[in-house]
Amino acid sequence: MKKQYIFLLIIFVLFYMLYLIFSYKYKEYKINSHIEEITKLNQEIEQSITDAENLIEYKNTLAYKNKLLKQEQWLKNKDEKVVYLTDEKKYKKFTDPKSMSNYEETGAVEETRKENDIIDSMSNFEKWNYYIFKKNN
Repeated sequence: MKKQYIFLLIIFVLFYMLYLIFSYKYKEYKINSHIEEITKLNQEIEQSITDAENLIEYKNTLAYKNKLLKQEQWLKNKDEKVVYLTDEKKYKKFTDPKSMSNYEETGAVEETRKENDIIDSMSNFEKWNYYIFKKNN
């Protein structure tokens, strides 16, 4: 009878040791996977920080400021001329208060929609011809 108890005790100790080994390995796996996720996240954050620093550095350059001011037409050199992509008639149609009140009544909305539909259906070459030479093929 004693041998049976000793055998059962040995089996219990064996199962307990297996349980400890498996629980340790599972915890180790969870910790390692968590460490890998954190390192990937750190790398992504470091990359976004370097990208942001490069962008800030670029935006602080004189060339970028000059480009931005020229785009907004605040900065013009002595011999530079401003190029307007819309003609004066269209510009006044949207800025003149008198024409804005008549805008809905005159059907200008439909006219611009039709013109936009025509332009959208053109190829790039045809669009350039239309904008530069005012020719509609």
